[in-house]
Amino acid sequence: MRGLRTNEGAKFEKYFAIIEEEAKRLGGVFFSETGEGRDLDLEDIEVCDLAGWLVPFDQADEFETLYLGRKDKEIWDSDKWDDMYIFVDYILDGDNVSVKFDKYEYDTQIFEEYESQKEAGTLSTRPIEELWKEIETNDPDS
Repeated sequence: MRGLRTNEGAKFEKYFAIIEEEAKRLGGVFFSETGEGRDLDLEDIEVCDLAGWLVPFDQADEFETLYLGRKDKEIWDSDKWDDMYIFVDYILDGDNVSVKFDKYEYDTQIFEEYESQKEAGTLSTRPIEELWKEIETNDPDS
């Protein structure tokens, strides 16, 4: 299967075929890098969340050469591929499995703000006890 560097079992390949179809619908090829958890082994399909690159069709051959050649340093050192990195979450609806591609840009924004504040020397911290008090204050059950 295109987008995988390793041989996987038939149950996972059935799941990856769903990912391939959604990637195709979005105009590209998904190249898996890592499993991101929520592994679930069902009767006829094996699913998990993944992370990797959703590469437009017109750049897929170039990326695939690096990917299959395990040129990870070249991939990460080039800004060209950064915006293509994405997460794939599975969705179960009864017996139906679908997937959702998500960049989780909110998480990235929080990290970038933290790094900017740290670099500028404007990052503020507080004792953890204050956070616990704040959480207790906002807890409707307390």
